[in-house]
Amino acid sequence: MTNMELERLRMTDCIESPDRPPMNQEQYDNEYGAHKKDDDKPVVSTIKKKVRKSCVAFTGWRPLLNSLLGFMPILDWLPKYSFRADFPSDVIGGLTTGVMHVPQGIAYSILAHVDPVYGLYASCFPAFFYMFFGTSRHTSLGSFAVVALMAGVANDKVMENYRNVTSLESGEELVSYTVSTIEVATTLTFAMGLWQIACGVLRLQFLMTYLSDALVAGFTTGAAVHVLISQIDDIMGVDVPKASGPGYIFVRLYDLCTLLPQVNLISLGISLFSILFLHFGKEYFAPFVVKKTKCTLPIPFELILLIIMAALSPLLSLSKSYDVMVVGNIPAGVPRPELPNFFILKDCLIQSIGIAVVTIAIHVSMAKMLAKKLNYKIDTNQELYALGFADTLGAMFPVYPVSTALGRTMVSVKTGTRTQLSTVFSCSLLLAIILFLGPLLEQLPKCVLASIIVIALQSMFRKFSDLKKLWPVCKSDWFIWLVAFLSTAFIDVMEGLVLSLVFAIMSVIFRTQWPRWSYVIEQPGAVDTDNEGFKHYGNMALFKFHSPLLFTNAENFQSCISKTMNAWDEELNKECANKRGLDDCNIPLESIPRFLLIDCSGISYIDHMGISVLKETAKELKDRNTNISLISVNDDVQQVMKSSNFFNIVSKDQFFPTIRDAIAIGNRNTYALDLLSTKKVENRPEESASSLSEADRNLEEISNRFKVNPDQKTHHIVRLSSTDE
Repeated sequence: MTNMELERLRMTDCIESPDRPPMNQEQYDNEYGAHKKDDDKPVVSTIKKKVRKSCVAFTGWRPLLNSLLGFMPILDWLPKYSFRADFPSDVIGGLTTGVMHVPQGIAYSILAHVDPVYGLYASCFPAFFYMFFGTSRHTSLGSFAVVALMAGVANDKVMENYRNVTSLESGEELVSYTVSTIEVATTLTFAMGLWQIACGVLRLQFLMTYLSDALVAGFTTGAAVHVLISQIDDIMGVDVPKASGPGYIFVRLYDLCTLLPQVNLISLGISLFSILFLHFGKEYFAPFVVKKTKCTLPIPFELILLIIMAALSPLLSLSKSYDVMVVGNIPAGVPRPELPNFFILKDCLIQSIGIAVVTIAIHVSMAKMLAKKLNYKIDTNQELYALGFADTLGAMFPVYPVSTALGRTMVSVKTGTRTQLSTVFSCSLLLAIILFLGPLLEQLPKCVLASIIVIALQSMFRKFSDLKKLWPVCKSDWFIWLVAFLSTAFIDVMEGLVLSLVFAIMSVIFRTQWPRWSYVIEQPGAVDTDNEGFKHYGNMALFKFHSPLLFTNAENFQSCISKTMNAWDEELNKECANKRGLDDCNIPLESIPRFLLIDCSGISYIDHMGISVLKETAKELKDRNTNISLISVNDDVQQVMKSSNFFNIVSKDQFFPTIRDAIAIGNRNTYALDLLSTKKVENRPEESASSLSEADRNLEEISNRFKVNPDQKTHHIVRLSSTDE
């Protein structure tokens, strides 16, 4: 060994940790007191503990009171309510939101296939009951286009089963049942509430994580296509036959084209005027007013349009003289509470599953976003209860399924709403309209409501811009968005939801089964680098697997290790050939001790098959004179390894916590053994034995200097911790 080579080895001493000497995982745990995780408890004792925890509320009046406070948050925040600080803001926010409820409730009732007055009920009663159980301060529960559309689709499917239904009762007497659309809509709301309460009881809020933002955005945009096409007949003033089933949207478009000669030009003209009025008012006039007056209160263009057209319609006799379709009868007064129709509950339970899922996903995501933005906390599981009770109690009145609406909620935030007490004022405004002003809207043209819906869809169609943002960030989310949109828009709403959810779950499975795997480059002076290609330094390489090691990807893990070793063999042969000036150098690589470092920081979980493959891999590598060291293994994975006797194959002194302190020693040791192997391979027959002995003496000097046993094949190489990276 030359003096230059000795000096190179000595210089690697400069990359030592400034904090502590290098150590393996066991030494690190003993020195710094690693977190000790309790062994897994028996399932029976865990269940008993959960049951005892659930029954704590019934052990005394104080635990019961605390439980009620948690179950009805209003009992907690209402006594602390500050009338001076919060009341004015809640009044303004509640009345402003109530003004928005009126046109949206009436318009979206058309999507739900019920009379417009029921839209006012749906905007009032569920939101009032949510106030008692909800933890979000700003979400505005009420009519929402996508949910109303899904309710209308479900309504049609249930009505098909109960149009001509008779039942055998009291002997041989046949009793006929007549089911109305509002009965179906109300029972759908009740069934949806039952599903939401069940999700709360079973604590299934974690399932909503599969409804990613990309999926929800793609789905709602696809549903917006159905909403848009469903309003074209009212805009044109024609009566289009109902169509249903997968791909019905194309049938409806064909029917609309065939009815073009029958277009009511007055209805079309009113629709164009309404759309232009709303568009220019919202996009140009409102920003101009805000800029000039600094007033952030939104201008209720929809309500202004309703008032204008409701006044002009009877004056111009639009219905009688020009055959313009109008809203029709709107009864005054509050309906009497009644139980839903339990005769159709079974079918409604089936049809309401998808509506409940979408409602939960939209509401919870909105509530979380606002809580984070405005710096307060919500209870996700309590929100499931709140939605459930809002729907089940609201279904005592004639309503249709409701959800949180983005537009109304953001208006509530902008107007300074502080608490859910603002709901009292929005509901009061709605009740005033229901009691006294409802009949004034009977002559309102339906094409005006359709125009309001079309303008409301602008925000949904703007979600197409998400595709441009998603592609460079996450291509899998880009495909989820696209699949959700295409399947929903061109097949059907419910089928689109199922297909997009299946695709999202499959994408997770595919990413787990074929995860990204890479190599961490270990070079003198470098700390940690990921690269797709194979890299090595001397007799040491660092491999990283970016996924839990499960039965779905265990074979792929083994294949990745095999590719690593094959590439390593090729590189070593090429390096040897270059040194000797040959085209090829088939040296016996098994004679060279090598060390494969497996970075386990990405392996958050491992199952039985993953352990088996890891054992098999360690044995195969040992036969090739290659030892493995495991780096950054978390507590859960170590516990599984301990239970499966993995330490009998890979000893605990080959587990390491970090890399910075030991990277210099790892490089020195690897370089020393690689140098010795290279010397032995390159020694020609004519070289004297004394020359080889001198190399051995040089290696012994290095080994003594760095306390390395030349015969030992285990190297203490450690992984850089995430905090140091």
